Amino acid sequence: MHPLLADPWIAAQIEAAVAPYVGRLPEDEVAWMREQLADTLSTDERAAKLARRTRPTQIEQSGEVRRGAVGVVTPIGAAKRRKKKTG
Repeated sequence: MHPLLADPWIAAQIEAAVAPYVGRLPEDEVAWMREQLADTLSTDERAAKLARRTRPTQIEQSGEVRRGAVGVVTPIGAAKRRKKKTG
């Protein structure tokens, strides 16, 4: 495995790139594609620069969303349930 694939953000980007081929190509070919993409990101100057520029400065570690936070969208149907309780 290429050392760059140990980076969760890079691995996620590479997985998104090879996703259309998973299940359509043999797994060893998809693994080869992952390795080639990681190798290109580590050796090609322009690809490495693009990866650095697109990487978010802060990566959210948790998949949880704070309740009551500004800009949080209420799930569909939640407003209806509230109306039934108060009405």
